[in-house]
Amino acid sequence: MAVRTEFEKNGFDVIRYAAACSVMMLHYASYSMIVSEQAADIMDKARHTALLFPGVVILFAMSGFLVTASLERTADTKVFLKKRLTRIYPELWLCTLINLSVVGILVPELLDRGMLVWVVTQIFGIANTPYCLKGFATGSINGALWTIFTEVQLYLVLCLLYRFFKKWKSGHFIVFLGICAAANLLCAAAAENIGGIAAKLIERLFLPYALWFFIGVFCYLKRDRLLPVLRKAFLPGLFIFIMIDRIPVKIPGYYTNILISIFLPLLVIGGGYCLPQIRIRCDLSYGMFLYHWIVLNIIIHFDFMNRLPWYVNVMFFIVATLLTAWLSQLFVKRAGYVLRLIRRR
Repeated sequence: MAVRTEFEKNGFDVIRYAAACSVMMLHYASYSMIVSEQAADIMDKARHTALLFPGVVILFAMSGFLVTASLERTADTKVFLKKRLTRIYPELWLCTLINLSVVGILVPELLDRGMLVWVVTQIFGIANTPYCLKGFATGSINGALWTIFTEVQLYLVLCLLYRFFKKWKSGHFIVFLGICAAANLLCAAAAENIGGIAAKLIERLFLPYALWFFIGVFCYLKRDRLLPVLRKAFLPGLFIFIMIDRIPVKIPGYYTNILISIFLPLLVIGGGYCLPQIRIRCDLSYGMFLYHWIVLNIIIHFDFMNRLPWYVNVMFFIVATLLTAWLSQLFVKRAGYVLRLIRRR
């Protein structure tokens, strides 16, 4: 059994699951409030909690921290990118096939040639919804997948800038993060005032989300000095962070306000070394992210939110998502094993 280093003794497995649950909770609660009046207060509180601790921000920040460690260990950027892409795309392609099967079974009459475009874009992880499915369930075939192509863009930017990052002092990196923060605010203003295709383009680019990711990168590269500070500051920082939510003015920012965009990534990294160090061998968080929207579409399509008690729907949502994520991961691993055997022969 390999001995874990101090760096590896962290609680990021727990945080990763918490972030995936936050994403699921946000989407379920938001659509529940639209299509049903059941447990409206509970859903409103769940949605508010998910917005205060947005799973997407947590996942991007943690990704920046951990993939920088992976890049440092790998040294070769081509090998690094190959590892990252083989982690992301096989399950995405299987998810695309399952999505296609679900809509083909449930609403075959709605499908048209636009589905071909959707399949092609999904091969590269570029999220979009065919116009023919705008009236199906949530109105999106899988609205959570927009982050995948953004993540890939950030990997590429990291590979391009990594050798500069390694040489930078903290001051240089803080200036860079200031530029990322400015990009976040400018993207928010542009999306709000321009709208249309320009807003969609901004949504698909890495710029609005770079701040979260590169705070994680910064924390890893300066970990010797930063981690002790972030550990000590975690609990008081968490209290201050929650107080931010009580500020009675609208704070600008893309996706979430700029204060959350700055402080939450720091809390995530600090929390990784304060929270219980539980290692979870079967990591289903990526599958939870991929498949929860499919389950949500099924629930809405059959009007379960109005026909069944809210707690039954929530349990079905969680169990069906976890089961699908586990089966998907199992299939991809077995398929990968078979392919490796074939290549050896």
